[in-house]
Amino acid sequence: MEKRNKEVVIVSVARTPIGKHGGYYNNLQAEDLAVLAVYEAIVRSGISLDKVKIDQVVAGMIYIDSLNQQIYLPRNVAMRVAQKFNDKTNLNVSPGKTTLRICGTGFQVLADAFDLIMSPNQEISTVISFGTENMSRTNLVHQGRRKRDSIWEFEDAPSRDYLLEGFNHNLFKTLMPKTAELYGEHCGITRKQCDEFAFLSHTRAIKAQSRQWNRFAAPCENNYLKGVFTVDTVDQSGNALSVWRDEGVKYDVKLEELAALRPLLRPDGLVTPGTASQISDGAASAILMDRAFADKHHIPYLAVLKGYQFSTVPPEVMGQGPVPAIKDLLGKLGLKIEKIDLFEINEAFAAQYLGVEKELGLPREKTNVNGGAIAMGHNIAATGLRITIDMIYELKRQGLKTGVASACIGGGQGGAVCVEIV
Repeated sequence: MEKRNKEVVIVSVARTPIGKHGGYYNNLQAEDLAVLAVYEAIVRSGISLDKVKIDQVVAGMIYIDSLNQQIYLPRNVAMRVAQKFNDKTNLNVSPGKTTLRICGTGFQVLADAFDLIMSPNQEISTVISFGTENMSRTNLVHQGRRKRDSIWEFEDAPSRDYLLEGFNHNLFKTLMPKTAELYGEHCGITRKQCDEFAFLSHTRAIKAQSRQWNRFAAPCENNYLKGVFTVDTVDQSGNALSVWRDEGVKYDVKLEELAALRPLLRPDGLVTPGTASQISDGAASAILMDRAFADKHHIPYLAVLKGYQFSTVPPEVMGQGPVPAIKDLLGKLGLKIEKIDLFEINEAFAAQYLGVEKELGLPREKTNVNGGAIAMGHNIAATGLRITIDMIYELKRQGLKTGVASACIGGGQGGAVCVEIV
């Protein structure tokens, strides 16, 4: 098939408020959160899915297990969303796949959609991508193997924490906070700077949430200021609760309290519970289209997805990942860093973020302007998509054009995407 020049546009996006561990979404599965996000993205798009075919559904999730049927995630979500529309869509026949790139999974679902639409070898015009995670509901796993003489019996073995095991990188004898400390120390970052940045993250998030509230006088269903929509859930007592803001943001945070926290790894370490991203729950979704297809069918869109990049760094300094990813992406697109209007860098750890900021020379006044994962949380598979969504709406709010979102990725990688507001 003849190769055609294409562009990929982001038609609509939506994300849940981020819940903290054991909070908003303690009684919901990751699949439930994904259904909410995908449904909201479709509603926001205004497109009629009985007329516009969804060619693929791309799901992203890290902590997948078969006990909760998550191996069927993209198809289950598509079918359940179709049911919410009384099956008046083609979602029930849309093929789906699950993709994984650890902390870069939220970017990978965008990259997969981009590649599917850009491919000259297949006719794909519309893709729904989503990332979802409920870290609160990860399991304690029995590690015993099945006995050789019976598939029904198991050998004795200890149980392992499914969530925390992923924070270790055994091949390189390291763990995620250690990689952040090593990188931060290499860049000359101090504990004081980490505490101050964590405080700033909460301060900026509080200010952004205040804008959310004041713009509408009260939290409302179509809260587009940050791409967030209201989710109906229940509190720990079973009472009905409508949530509209990221739960982890601490309104009573004090710098001196952050400074008093004990480091996680060693007495003079950089990483504390206050300067690390929060274990969190939530989902995000996006609808992507071939630009010519969208124009032909008079479908409005938010932004052009200009491109993506995944690059590598030594696993021992995993936090450095955004540095080569952003440099490589901008080089590929022919852009200079000073021409980017806004940056979103995932705050896996303050030490890691500050190292990236220093190496790239990022201006803090246009980076993570609404706070980041230290304040809001890092619901891993959704994070890349979440920060892209927030960046798109902040670009629109400020009347700006070009943004780059990036994150470090376990194993020694960095991911980045670039969007341009239409």
